[in-house]
Amino acid sequence: MKINVEFDLTPEELRQALGLPNIEAFQQDLLDRIHRQMESGVEGYDPMSLMQPFLQQPALQQGLSQGLASFGNYQKMMMDMLTQAAQSAKGSSAKDDKAEEASSSAASRSSGAAKASSRSAKGGKS
Repeated sequence: MKINVEFDLTPEELRQALGLPNIEAFQQDLLDRIHRQMESGVEGYDPMSLMQPFLQQPALQQGLSQGLASFGNYQKMMMDMLTQAAQSAKGSSAKDDKAEEASSSAASRSSGAAKASSRSAKGGKS
C-alpha cells in the first residue's frame, strides 16, 4: 500500500502549524549586527574567523589543507579556461573581420565585373 500526502504550504504556514516560534525579526537583527561588525572591521568578524568553527571539525582537519590546495587548483583551471576563451574569441573575431573583408572585396569585384559585362552587352546591342 502506498499513500502520498501533499501539503501546499509556505514556510511561514508550516512553522505555525508545527507550533514553532517566529524568529524572523531575531534572525534579521543578528544578521544586521554581524554585517555592521564585518563592515567596520571588528576583530574576529573577517570571513575566515567566522568560518573557523566549521573548519575545525576533526573530519576536516586533515583534508583542509588538501581541500584548500584543490580549490586553488580549481581557481587556476577556471582562470586558464577563461583566458583561452578570451584569446580564441579575439582570434576568431580577427578571422571573422578578415573573412568579411575578403567576402566584401570579392563581392565588389564580382559587382564590378557584372557592371563591365553589362556595359559591354549594352554596347554590343546598340
